[in-house]
Amino acid sequence: MDKGSVIGVLLIIFAIIGGIITGGEGIVTYINPSSIAIVVIGTIGAVMMSFRPSDFFNALLSTVHAFKGNTHNVEDTINLCIRLADKSRKGGFLALEGEQYDDPFVAKAMDMLVDGYDIETVSALLNKEIYQTRERNQTAVKVMTTFSEFAPAMGMVGTLIGLVAMLQNMDNPDAIGPSMAVALLTTLYGALIANGITTPLAKKLSARSNEILLHQTLVKDAAMKIMQGENPKATFEFLQTYVDTHKRKTIDEMKEIIAAGP
Repeated sequence: MDKGSVIGVLLIIFAIIGGIITGGEGIVTYINPSSIAIVVIGTIGAVMMSFRPSDFFNALLSTVHAFKGNTHNVEDTINLCIRLADKSRKGGFLALEGEQYDDPFVAKAMDMLVDGYDIETVSALLNKEIYQTRERNQTAVKVMTTFSEFAPAMGMVGTLIGLVAMLQNMDNPDAIGPSMAVALLTTLYGALIANGITTPLAKKLSARSNEILLHQTLVKDAAMKIMQGENPKATFEFLQTYVDTHKRKTIDEMKEIIAAGP
């Protein structure tokens, strides 16, 4: 669970509810079915027109990743790759056969090494996998960003509808209030959806996409080094460039990692 996302959601809810309560009004005052219908349904319709149905629904399903912690720890991935590099160096690629991997991308890379693929083919296939994964993840980001673009626009549409209704009922004071409520609340709903939900989701999904890209690029580089028969020490030094300077391990720590085994 990503604590930042959970805390962020709670703070947004607290800020909105707290603002309403301290303003002296009840929450019910800020609930208007007509405004909700205009903004929510209108925004969903506009976004669905902008993307293929599969991309739209996949993006909605991917929002769960915004609340998951980073499952790709760079240091753990480097440790695994160094152990595999050492094992391959001592026993050849076939020594990697039978290894169990939690990550499917690592499994795919190592399986190709064991199966005897040439380095150009492995590089091309892994690059293709990285590219396609990046594209899928970025599509989800684009869907959320599009939500952020259309929600305020639909809020403005609702505002105009409410103003037209109000102007048509200027001779009826009882109708002015509800019409003005629709006009103002649709703008509020549009702003809340864009700035409190979809824009933060888009940014978090983009961050998750970058984490996956970093992980897969690291694994691909490690696989290339293993295929080239690179010394595990040299591979270790190369992969350390993925780690912040103050977190990088020493050669002695590398030896301990290899000695510890899986």
